[in-house]
Amino acid sequence: MANRPPRVAHAASGIVSLLILASTILVLAPIPPFGSPETEVAQFYATHVTSGYVYQFIAGIALMVALWFLAYLYTRFRREVPDSPLPVLMIAAGTAWVGFAVVYLGLFQIFSGWARDPATRPLLRAFSDAYVLGFMFSAVPAAVVVVAAALCTSRSAGWPGWLRPAAAAVVVVELLGCVPLLAPEGPLKAGGPITYASVFAVIGWLAVASVAAVRSERAKSYSEA
Repeated sequence: MANRPPRVAHAASGIVSLLILASTILVLAPIPPFGSPETEVAQFYATHVTSGYVYQFIAGIALMVALWFLAYLYTRFRREVPDSPLPVLMIAAGTAWVGFAVVYLGLFQIFSGWARDPATRPLLRAFSDAYVLGFMFSAVPAAVVVVAAALCTSRSAGWPGWLRPAAAAVVVVELLGCVPLLAPEGPLKAGGPITYASVFAVIGWLAVASVAAVRSERAKSYSEA
């Protein structure tokens, strides 16, 4: 019983991650999508230097908090499904997903410096396209995280049954996020709405799983009282 309040706090970290990430919507305008004109790309990075740094900081914190929640899930799943390799796969894919995203966040500072020099603007445009396109590779480990976590849940352990169908919907979004990798010039542009949808879909699923985790942890504390 004494250990239950910390567990509830850990279980709530997924909700906190979504709230922090949602605040970035107010900080930075959408990054120019793949194939945007050179002038638009340069103007964006030159205009949003400070807000870009703030965005990096807040988004990085949101991802670290998401990793915190994955660590909670890993610990809990090791008790609930001790013979399954899925918890290890989930935390490994989650670490890759967060690490991949954090590295790409750091590139914003470099691009802002290039935007000030007209001589480096063609290079900026090329790297910006590579930036938004390459980021979409994070959809692969993100999908693995959700699938592995969802398969570890069960009603007998206090998880709602709708988490698995919701995970299937997230996987569809992540698959759509991979489309720009195969067809960069297609209607689904890297850096466009599908980029943001692929990130928020995963964080959103973790947040609803976090709500379920908090409820189950609190229910256990009441039953033990």
